[in-house]
Amino acid sequence: MSFFFHNFAHSFILREFSAVILQPKIVTHMETKKNQKSSRPYLFKSYIWLINTIARGPISRAAIDEKWAHASANVYKHDSIPESNFHRWKDTINELFGIKIKCNGNNEYYIEEAADVRGGDLRMRALNLMSANNLLKDSEELSDRILFEPVPSGEKFLTPIIEAMRDMTAINMTYQGFTRQKPATFSVEPYCLKVFKQRWYMLAYSPGLDKTMIYSLDRVHAIEPTKQKYKLPKGFNAEEYFKNTYGVTGMDEKLEVIEICIDAMQANYLRTLPLHSSQEEIERNDDYSIFRFHMVPSYEFLQELRKYGSDVEVISPESVRAEFREDTESLYRIYKQMESWV
Repeated sequence: MSFFFHNFAHSFILREFSAVILQPKIVTHMETKKNQKSSRPYLFKSYIWLINTIARGPISRAAIDEKWAHASANVYKHDSIPESNFHRWKDTINELFGIKIKCNGNNEYYIEEAADVRGGDLRMRALNLMSANNLLKDSEELSDRILFEPVPSGEKFLTPIIEAMRDMTAINMTYQGFTRQKPATFSVEPYCLKVFKQRWYMLAYSPGLDKTMIYSLDRVHAIEPTKQKYKLPKGFNAEEYFKNTYGVTGMDEKLEVIEICIDAMQANYLRTLPLHSSQEEIERNDDYSIFRFHMVPSYEFLQELRKYGSDVEVISPESVRAEFREDTESLYRIYKQMESWV
């Protein structure tokens, strides 16, 4: 996880935002023009620190300065934030993240909810990454008590893919799917990137296959940029493309109304982390809940339901219910056969 934060968050995000950070009106934040390059991370971390500090609740300027004096982001060890810098930082935070910092009648600063900034917005993902990174740095003594799940190595290919998406140029990719004996090199036109279950996936058009494909970055061996230009399909929208499915497959399959009955305890997990945007709880009692989804019954979605075992029952559609029934019968046959071997 630290590799992801330091190599992706620092190198990509800071580089992508540097054009905004170093606008003429921001240069005056720096100690001297001589230190402009080294001050980029300093400024960005200062913005993140200010957002996190004010987000905890209304706070006065004096209290902000008091916290700033002891903040790890305060690399120049100033006792306070100069008033001119404070207001410039507020303006830049609004420009970068769409977050408005305002002052109430008690001369306390607070964050006005930015309605235009969606949770999946790259700016907010950058903010979340950098906020977590700064928090971890401030809590180094807790490093052995904060555990992360391992992330496959595919993130090292993010930069060339994102650059190709930005420049609208194809890439030559060496790729080996799980069913292939050896890797193959071919050209693809990257449309978008998506994270699912701790893995990065790329949706891309394959001229060789003449269709859109999903590629997992942990199965990529190498990527080489090209100068071959391409165009996105007219009206392409990544969020719309995936909106009816769970995971990274099934986009072209038929939309279904799926209803499941799940144990009351397990239902708590679905309430706190819905499986899909269409999820709705249509019945709830002490023993079970019934949830309804309007989506494609993709492979990943059915696998997610299977993890609940006997605590979940598929009510509809009949095709999915029959598939789960067959799973149960197959398991029964396997265990009965195992009993005969004992």
